[in-house]
Amino acid sequence: MSWENDDDLVPLRALANPLRIRIVSLLTGTSLSATEVAEELGIAHASASYHLRQLAEAGFLEQVDEQPPRGGKGRPRRRYRYDPSSGARLDRTQGRQLLHEALSVDLSRRLTEARATRMSMDAEVWLDRSVWEEVAGLIDQAVALVHDKAGPPRSGDRIKVSMTALLLELDDAR
Repeated sequence: MSWENDDDLVPLRALANPLRIRIVSLLTGTSLSATEVAEELGIAHASASYHLRQLAEAGFLEQVDEQPPRGGKGRPRRRYRYDPSSGARLDRTQGRQLLHEALSVDLSRRLTEARATRMSMDAEVWLDRSVWEEVAGLIDQAVALVHDKAGPPRSGDRIKVSMTALLLELDDAR
């Protein structure tokens, strides 16, 4: 399915799965094959391949540089990488609860795996709009930096990190 189809929930449903969120995160900054994804996440190759195809059909991943198989026999290995522009195309009004639930499950997994917390904060406050816009801009810059500088797992002097950013404008329900 493509982004132009009538079913606006397809992209959201494709991502509303904790394993798929992990796959998208893994493919930020690098392209990997189903075999590499399966090895990294400890899942079956068939499962990795299925989830990669679903994410690609929903527009979250793009297929890149098919490599010839080792030894020159067999089909080329498909590689996928995250399309950073895909998040901007999500319909955020329908079904977002599914996505938030999947993100919450994955955040629980990450918190369990964390060996150190670099920063944690929570606030429900009132800010001047200009300050709020400045904060949002800084978070946008941080997210872009993380995505731009992400690379393949276990290469060089890289460390595995997690960044979750959720900025919410709340209703003034009294």
